[in-house]
Amino acid sequence: MNIGEVIKRCRLKRDFTQAELAEKLNVTPQAVSRWEMGVSYPDIAMIPKICSALFVTADDLLGIGPFGSSGSDLNWDKNDIADILNQSQADSIFDYVPSAAQGESKRVLITDDSDFMRMMVEDILTKQGHRVLQAGNGRECLKILGGEAVDVCVLDIGMPEMNGIETLKKIREDYPGLRVVMLSALSAKANVELALQLGADAFVVKPFQADTLVERIG
Repeated sequence: MNIGEVIKRCRLKRDFTQAELAEKLNVTPQAVSRWEMGVSYPDIAMIPKICSALFVTADDLLGIGPFGSSGSDLNWDKNDIADILNQSQADSIFDYVPSAAQGESKRVLITDDSDFMRMMVEDILTKQGHRVLQAGNGRECLKILGGEAVDVCVLDIGMPEMNGIETLKKIREDYPGLRVVMLSALSAKANVELALQLGADAFVVKPFQADTLVERIG
């Protein structure tokens, strides 16, 4: 479910018209309509205001909560909620030592089923001088890798058709030298350890700070 669909679902749940939500956000009703139709996306800076108006968390709005609708068979069991790791804990498993980004322009393939998340990550990376390609699931990712030169692949875990763990396995078989950064809210300890075992180079936990991702791109 993309961000526009989430906005519409929450708006209807609160019994707001598009005009009423627009007034709360100080935008035009046409802007809300375009979001909901997927024609355009709200600016990243609008996210806190939208969350406040619709009484939802940023994780729910972006579809990155642990029990969200991202379509994965690798979700957490609610009984294992204590095993969810934060960024420092994930870094510990990967023995990651923070370092400044190298400053070299890289060709990065972002693979995530959320249109808004891909847009947000692309915005972060292009501002750092990287060139960005996008894929909406693992199959699209592998198709692009078959025809394009890529330096880094950024992989979500919870995706339809082919999830990030399955995609990581295939990448390591076919492109053993490609740097892979997992970018997921599915940061249960078992998922982070599995990503390491399968050859991921880093794990970034959603929601994330822009610098955290930029550093791990290398």
